Amino acid sequence: MQTLTARQQPKLSVKFVVGVFFTLLGILLTLDNFDLADADRFLPYWPLLLIAIGLIKLQDRDSRIPAGFAIGAGALLLLFTTDWVRFSIFDLWPVALILAGLAIVAHAFGFRAPALAAGSDSTLLCVLGVRKEAVTVRNYRGGRIIAFMGGCELDLTRADMENLPAELEIVAIWGGVEIKVPEGWEVTGNILPVMGGADIRTKGVPGGRKLIVNGVVIMAGVEIKSVPVEAI
Repeated sequence: MQTLTARQQPKLSVKFVVGVFFTLLGILLTLDNFDLADADRFLPYWPLLLIAIGLIKLQDRDSRIPAGFAIGAGALLLLFTTDWVRFSIFDLWPVALILAGLAIVAHAFGFRAPALAAGSDSTLLCVLGVRKEAVTVRNYRGGRIIAFMGGCELDLTRADMENLPAELEIVAIWGGVEIKVPEGWEVTGNILPVMGGADIRTKGVPGGRKLIVNGVVIMAGVEIKSVPVEAI
């Protein structure tokens, strides 16, 4: 009986929080339609969802970078949606010039953004530009992709896995991410799009390779697609 009770207890996870959020949102909008509540008073606080997701992911040591981005993005969006900040978000466009300048200076001193190393949990970073990486290792375990005002293309068509599944974390803000996987890989997407989109078009086979993709997409897009063997 105790074992059954323990299994029935809800686990605080990203899926649980997102499910509760959409349930409460549906109830709020329904009450608003019947003039029983004013949804406009509560809707500006929706970025709290991103902050909650970030706090949950902080417990996972391997997900602390995406968690930090989620918390930061949620806090920034909350400032604008609640009118705590009066200026427009587009007034911050010169920040892009600052980041570009810092990237050029770092490049001049020989700094290179890390690529996805063989079998490791490295980070593929793209800021104000385009990064393309092709992974050919036989023990791919996953990693992280961070795209800020830029585009990342990850080619996994020649990669393989020794231990299943592999996990990939994605944070895309004002950018885009494209991932190519071999036909037969099963891809599970746990991606939260905020004013963006995530398109997963893969053909998995039972007992085949499995890739789990977690992430947050803010005003950006993620595309994951299978590539036929004959096309590789």
